[in-house]
Amino acid sequence: MKKLTLHIIPLISTIILFILSTTVALSDPIDGDPGTPCDPDDPSGCPLDTWVIALVIIAVIFTALHLQRKQKSLQA
Repeated sequence: MKKLTLHIIPLISTIILFILSTTVALSDPIDGDPGTPCDPDDPSGCPLDTWVIALVIIAVIFTALHLQRKQKSLQA
């Protein structure tokens, strides 16, 4: 149990670091008022939504928990 947990924590940390670093590097800067809506005809002008990052992080956590439970049930 502890051995599996020790391998999952660095993996999750690496994935989160990769997602956050690529999101910051690839997102478009907001020009002008950040409250203005994006032009639907110009897809390059819309920045990435911060809630997408939260959704990905939650998905990674649930996936890790699911895989951990599956591994635990196979060992029993």
